[in-house]
Amino acid sequence: MALDITAIKALVKECLSIIQTATAKDSEIELLINTAISDMERIGIEIDLSSSLQKAAIINYVKGNFGMTDTNTKELCMKSYNLLITSLQLMV
Repeated sequence: MALDITAIKALVKECLSIIQTATAKDSEIELLINTAISDMERIGIEIDLSSSLQKAAIINYVKGNFGMTDTNTKELCMKSYNLLITSLQLMV
């Protein structure tokens, strides 16, 4: 089942300080969102894009892998992602 990622993409762009009308990085953002979703499904998390925890996990995943930003920030985002998916896993 394909998910509609339009709303989460808008939220991710906002968190990355990218204006909504800019489309140059949409393919990369969509790829990273779908990768985060696939990773969560892989470990048994049922995807619910209205879940605040899942939104936060996806945002952290994208921020941890997007573009050429500060390595320390990327590492912190990936640690946050891993903590969030561990919490989500425990909720199953």
